[in-house]
Amino acid sequence: MKVSPLQTGLIAGFSAILLEVIFKVSPPPAYGLCVACHTRDLVNWIVNSVAGTTLGMAPVSKFFPLLTVVGLLIGALIGAIVHKDFKIRKTHGLVTGFILGFLVLNFALLMGGCPVRMGLRTAYGDLFGLLGILGIAAGVIVSTEVYLKKA
Repeated sequence: MKVSPLQTGLIAGFSAILLEVIFKVSPPPAYGLCVACHTRDLVNWIVNSVAGTTLGMAPVSKFFPLLTVVGLLIGALIGAIVHKDFKIRKTHGLVTGFILGFLVLNFALLMGGCPVRMGLRTAYGDLFGLLGILGIAAGVIVSTEVYLKKA
């Protein structure tokens, strides 16, 4: 059975909302599948456990962090291997990639979440979610133009 990207997106979106309702994840709204927030909570939980600090986390992650990011990475790896699409590619530089990834994650947290969370917030009728999606789209367009002019 072949599933389209639209069907996959609808299933993922409804699943995220369903998980929020079942586990009563509130606040923050639209936390069911937020890559930026779950990564922050996972890192903060590890640092808090090892160093005895009290870095901030969402209430749902205080006892044990949500492992969404780990599941996404493992799922993407399995999908790439199964579909024979897994290739190690040379990038521009590991340090540059790490710094850019770090900045993207932090800016996502500053604006209130990742694109998935912005989509969920928009689906709930939140105007800031829509503004976040539009901001992400504008950022992608501008950065792509800048990158293509350098190449």
